[in-house]
Amino acid sequence: MTEPGLQEQIAGDVSRLTWRTLATYAVVVTAGFALLSALSLQRSLVHSANVIESLLGLYADPKGERTTVAPTMLAESLVGVGSRFVITRAARDRSGTRRTYYLTPGMPAQEIAGLGDDGEFTDAPDALFSALSTRRWQYRVLHRVAGEFDIFVAADRTPYLVSTGGVAFAAVLLLPVGAALARRAARQTVASGLRPVLTLRHTIADIGPDDLSQRITVPTGLAETTEIANAVNRLISRVEFTHRALQAFTADASHELRTPITYLRAQAQWALDGHRSEPELREALSSITAEAERMHRLVEGLLLLARGDNRELAMRRDAFKVAPLIAEVAEITGGMATGRSVRVETAVLPDTVAVGDEGHTRQILLNLLTNAVRFTTQGVIRVQAAVHEGAVRISVEDTGIGIAAEQLPRVFERFVRVDTSRSRDLGGAGLGLAIARMLAELQGGSLDASSIEGSGSRFTLLLPTVLT
Repeated sequence: MTEPGLQEQIAGDVSRLTWRTLATYAVVVTAGFALLSALSLQRSLVHSANVIESLLGLYADPKGERTTVAPTMLAESLVGVGSRFVITRAARDRSGTRRTYYLTPGMPAQEIAGLGDDGEFTDAPDALFSALSTRRWQYRVLHRVAGEFDIFVAADRTPYLVSTGGVAFAAVLLLPVGAALARRAARQTVASGLRPVLTLRHTIADIGPDDLSQRITVPTGLAETTEIANAVNRLISRVEFTHRALQAFTADASHELRTPITYLRAQAQWALDGHRSEPELREALSSITAEAERMHRLVEGLLLLARGDNRELAMRRDAFKVAPLIAEVAEITGGMATGRSVRVETAVLPDTVAVGDEGHTRQILLNLLTNAVRFTTQGVIRVQAAVHEGAVRISVEDTGIGIAAEQLPRVFERFVRVDTSRSRDLGGAGLGLAIARMLAELQGGSLDASSIEGSGSRFTLLLPTVLT
């Protein structure tokens, strides 16, 4: 989605949400105002009724000369310009006939026509409410019975209705304005908020496989996008490292395979010459076999590294004793050193236990000791093992040619040889130490090296252990 399209979509969503929110708010406010108005009106009527009830003794008794008033006139008095209240009193005359009077302060009682035992209405409230039937929506009437008195208090709803209508009108009028302002604010906010995101997107899009050295500039101006930028930068760094390692690995592997293939082809062409004697053919075939074996080891090493890189290499997590394993590897190493002034010494407690893959640990130690034999012409190769700070520390130390200080940091890299003049003659392809470190790390351990050129080297293998 393009930048304007995304802004319009978010602005539209915000506008719709604002419409719904404001409309709900307007309905709630209008309903709340109407409810408060009704409660205020009811409270006013109750207060008036309380005051009138406390003053009932001031009203004339239905005695003396009486006049007659119709219910409609009573209703007009209640909702007219007067006092907004009416008091009636039901009493029986000397003959026992029930009569209802309208009481007014300082004036004779007025009998309400049509009421009584045989009248059309049975009591004053029915008569009054019937007379008000066409205007009940405009007036709120409170009826209270106080003994033989009926108190009617009325109030005009018109001011309250006008106020409520004004609030509703204002809410409806302000809804489009509020929604328009919200949409505009949303567009500005979205544009401001998307600016770092769009910059981040464009920067990431510009980083291609041909140039992985580019990085996203941080901070980006927004905390969230800065975190994303840092994560992307770390990811690019890992990709760049892997990409360079893959390029170097491919180049080195091609070189390592090209040399034996060229040699094999030359030997085969030389052997195919019809003038070769049988001893010469045997020598050529022997050389071809040796080089094919070296290629086989190289391919096996490459496959092992690839499986380790993809976490496809099965690793056991068993406890095993270190002493028998070191004794076995030392015996093999001693056989390889036959004919040299080199002796192999071991120092390990019998109960030393490591946790890991015994077979792969044997492969690590064989690799380390084989290198020690290759590059040690005389002296001692010493293998020691001890438990130190919760780990089994196995060290392989020799008195060989050592490793130059500038080469030491790269000894565990693939296809790196510390003595290129001798490595090919000794059959090394520069993968042994890389494989050894990979196998150590896959077991949860580590493998490190220290060396002094001309004095020898020490390789230290750390493996997890259990306390016995």
